[in-house]
Amino acid sequence: MNKYFTNFLALSFFVVAVAQDNEESVEEVVVVGTKASIVSALSKQQASDKIVSVADSDALGDFPDTTAAEAIRRLSGITVENDQGEGRYVSIRGLSGDLNSIAVNGALVPAPEGGRKVMLDGLPTELLDNIEVYKSLTPDMDADAIGGHIEFNTKRASSLDGRILKFKYDTSYNENTENSDNPKFALSYGDMITERLGHILGLTYSSKQIISYNNETGFPGWTEDDDGDKYFDDDWEMRYYDLTRERFGLTYDIDYQLNDVTFLYANFLLNEYEDDEVRFKDEHGKLKFGDINGDVAEITRIRRDAEARKRIENRTIRTLSLGLETEYNGWFTELKFSNSFAEQDDTDNVDVKFRSSTFECEPCGYFTYSNAQTPAFTFNPSVADLWNTGIGVDAFEEEDDLISDKETAIKLDMTKDGFEVIGRPTTVKFGFKHSNREKKRNNEVWEWEDDVVTQDQSFFGADYRVDWPFPGQNMGPMADPNLLFTYQNTWGPYTRGQTEKDYFSEEEIISAYVMGTLEYDNATVIAGVRIEDTKFNTQGYNSETGEPVLGNNNYTFVAPSLNIKYFLSEDAILRAAVWKSLARPGFSESAPVADFKSDGDGVFKGEMGNPDLEPYEATNYDLSYEYYGENTSYSIGFFWKDISNAIYPVITAGTYNGIVFNELETYVNTDDSRVDGIELNIFHEFINLPEPLDGLFVQLNVTKTDGQSTLAVDSGSVTFPFRKLSEDVYNLSVGYDKGPFDIRLSLVSRSPYLDYLADEDSPAETQEDLNVDNIRYTDDHKQLDFNLKYDISDNLSIKFDINNIDDEPEYYYWGRPDRLSQYDVYGTTYSIGVRYKL
Repeated sequence: MNKYFTNFLALSFFVVAVAQDNEESVEEVVVVGTKASIVSALSKQQASDKIVSVADSDALGDFPDTTAAEAIRRLSGITVENDQGEGRYVSIRGLSGDLNSIAVNGALVPAPEGGRKVMLDGLPTELLDNIEVYKSLTPDMDADAIGGHIEFNTKRASSLDGRILKFKYDTSYNENTENSDNPKFALSYGDMITERLGHILGLTYSSKQIISYNNETGFPGWTEDDDGDKYFDDDWEMRYYDLTRERFGLTYDIDYQLNDVTFLYANFLLNEYEDDEVRFKDEHGKLKFGDINGDVAEITRIRRDAEARKRIENRTIRTLSLGLETEYNGWFTELKFSNSFAEQDDTDNVDVKFRSSTFECEPCGYFTYSNAQTPAFTFNPSVADLWNTGIGVDAFEEEDDLISDKETAIKLDMTKDGFEVIGRPTTVKFGFKHSNREKKRNNEVWEWEDDVVTQDQSFFGADYRVDWPFPGQNMGPMADPNLLFTYQNTWGPYTRGQTEKDYFSEEEIISAYVMGTLEYDNATVIAGVRIEDTKFNTQGYNSETGEPVLGNNNYTFVAPSLNIKYFLSEDAILRAAVWKSLARPGFSESAPVADFKSDGDGVFKGEMGNPDLEPYEATNYDLSYEYYGENTSYSIGFFWKDISNAIYPVITAGTYNGIVFNELETYVNTDDSRVDGIELNIFHEFINLPEPLDGLFVQLNVTKTDGQSTLAVDSGSVTFPFRKLSEDVYNLSVGYDKGPFDIRLSLVSRSPYLDYLADEDSPAETQEDLNVDNIRYTDDHKQLDFNLKYDISDNLSIKFDINNIDDEPEYYYWGRPDRLSQYDVYGTTYSIGVRYKL
């Protein structure tokens, strides 16, 4: 991706030259600082007729966080799933990313992966002006958002007061990588070309090395002996990741005032994201245990697998919006066309597995579980060959995987005031929307595997022995990742899989709505209804025959909505909302990808997506009180959601698409689910303290949520926590913003949540088998960050950040906190940078 860095520099110098050549520079009058951005966000929340939370950049376009997901995790009701220590997926009020909708400047953001959940760790905050999280919907919004709708807005040229030019540079150092060469650049330029024509360009580039250390166990993970002492039931792994993550982003907005009533605009966003990754996996399997005494377990059988993987993964998100705003026969008319595209290109991926013989010995070694997250392993010298000469090539896999997702949409909105409904002044709005979305996966795998281990030590060398940080553990030598592709023709013949995972899905949605905004002396009421008609067609392949497998599903959803905003006083607002919404099944869940085998008597066993899945449907209720004072703002809100048709994986038997299965892993709709909770927000400025302490401020939000799902089974029903739902989420920021100093110390905390039922790739044999020991949970997470910005002048400032101060790990466990599933550490990151505004 170095071409992006070169292009970035070239464009930067060009923009600077153009800006400096313009002699009629008009400085933009701004208010700068964290406190100013919080006050601005609260002002937007107060003005909204919907229940919304806002994250605003400061007036110099700064968010304190790296990724778009991290930028909004400090809002109430928001939790974030991390990947490699960075925020990736956003949950709203305990509902995971596939149950929310995301847009950039009103254009849907499609998902680079196989589902609907949008990865946000590739979207840099430098491209954004503000982020709005809508927690209630009105009929003029798409209905596919049970948790809520997230709108990322870039800066509009129409908002310019004059020419702007801003430049940022940062570099960072991480304790794991011990590398300070992690540059990040950002440039923004905007100007009014004429009195009626303006444009804004945003560019960003970053490169960052990430190293993480990991422990894992496979499913089902753990079991107990007759005395209740626990031990590994499957295997134990050490994993090492070393990757370089590069991001390039571009936004461009151009606005044209055609006449007094007609306005034209176009905005474009491009985001390129690349992971160049090496992964080493040191796996100890075929475990057999002897004596177990408390936290110490004797091993009498063991085998070592050493896997080396090298891959380059590219992801692209691109959105384009073209719009017209005008007045037609007294109606304010908005016509908008949007085209969105996302792609995940994982076509440069190779994985080679090396394997030892299976050793039986008395004993082979001992596991010590006193530290559940990083158990110690002491091995007998007699099995030293596991780490030396007794290992060779066992399997080779090369994969090309390309997933694309694109949507084209056109919408028309018409608004006119001056009406009267039930005696109240009313603004009427109605509109139509047509969208067409296509999701496609093309996957090819070349595999070679032999029961006889090929003794080949030429891959291994001293340069590929990792200094392992966890006490009592030792990762053995690994293969040179640069040789993996070189040796791909050494073994064979290969098994080639061409269509087993391929699918193509098309989704057409036609929507219409009507709504009225009624104005009362002390209230605003928005009421209306939206209707969405969905036609879904999909095609997968039969892994046995290669023949296409077709599926379709059509349904109509009616979504009434009522939002009430009541002014108790000039500073106090009471809000209430009742609205219906849906979430359509994931593409990978609903595609008829059929991978199965016959047992010889015409009955099959395997897995397949379910195109007959019904969408999630929810009735949502909200009630909140908000107070906006001179130096204090606070709110308290209650919400509850009645959800039907939640989707979970199961293993079942029956006839599907004319094929008789005695065991089929697929997806089904559950019965009823419920999510409810409370949100509390407080912001206070200590302006009454003596100088210089009057620059202090504090911001706190707390969300407490409860939820569960019920699934019918042969014996009745089973109930379990709603997936991805943290019951307790806290965000606390203490800051100082006065004069040249802008300082903030912030804590983000969430409680454990259910990650998935049983193994993600192997559900429980029957849902009656679900129990605390085979449900995977994500442990609680508390992260402490520090930000400091110092203004040297009106134009120049420096910035220093510390992220993950206490080196908080990510931990996952099977049912109980003392039973490891996955443990990752990423280290603390320090960054320093400069900001310049011309």
